[in-house]
Amino acid sequence: MEFLADPLHLAAVLVAGLLAGAGNTIAGGGTALSFPILVWVGIPDRIANATNTVGLLAGSVGGAWSYRRRIRRQGGWRLLWAPAFVGGAVGAALLLWLPPTWFTAIAPWMVIGSAGLVAADPLIHRYLPHPPSGPRLGSALTTMFLVAIYGGYFGSGIGILVLISLGILGVDDLQDANGLKNLLVIGIKGIASLWFIVSGVIVWPVAVVMLISSTMSGWWAGELIQRVEAQTLRWAVVAVGFSMGALMLIGP
Repeated sequence: MEFLADPLHLAAVLVAGLLAGAGNTIAGGGTALSFPILVWVGIPDRIANATNTVGLLAGSVGGAWSYRRRIRRQGGWRLLWAPAFVGGAVGAALLLWLPPTWFTAIAPWMVIGSAGLVAADPLIHRYLPHPPSGPRLGSALTTMFLVAIYGGYFGSGIGILVLISLGILGVDDLQDANGLKNLLVIGIKGIASLWFIVSGVIVWPVAVVMLISSTMSGWWAGELIQRVEAQTLRWAVVAVGFSMGALMLIGP
């Protein structure tokens, strides 16, 4: 099937990559913008989901590259790689094996709920032990594993959920956490993308257009957002989370 024969469809996919790449770098939730567009151009839901995952992967790479100086200064978060990889693989398997309606039904409430947690993050941190204790580390690893499963399956709002995991781990600076978030999303989405590619469910012309456009917008958004004060960034994250959750409730 030729999904990009219509110039309007080509423009729509290009815009989807640009918007979602920027949105994922800033806070997450880009999938809620791009996934409905891919369905609109005629791609079946499950294939659109897999193609969207591959197409937006480079946007996270661009976002992580723009935060590379902050990422180099961070330590301790590398413990989250293992649950990120394993959870991402499990989520991708669920997408291919289970009906697509299950996670889609709860996704809006996960995004809205996690946005509320980001808003309450300063209050939450008052009651978290410093430095992170054993139970706190276990909570962060468990949360990341569950988030990664969701990310491999669908993943709209996954950036906000990853921020919660990093907050539990003790990454207090939201700008630092935002940079690490992009890197961890690469791991989650990367392993899921590999599974989808091997399974042969990717519409490559669409994925390539999104790879290029999301890389550009992801890098640009990362450079821009680092100039914003942490409190402003926090409320931008909250606004994106609530907005994306509402869009997901309304449906494509």
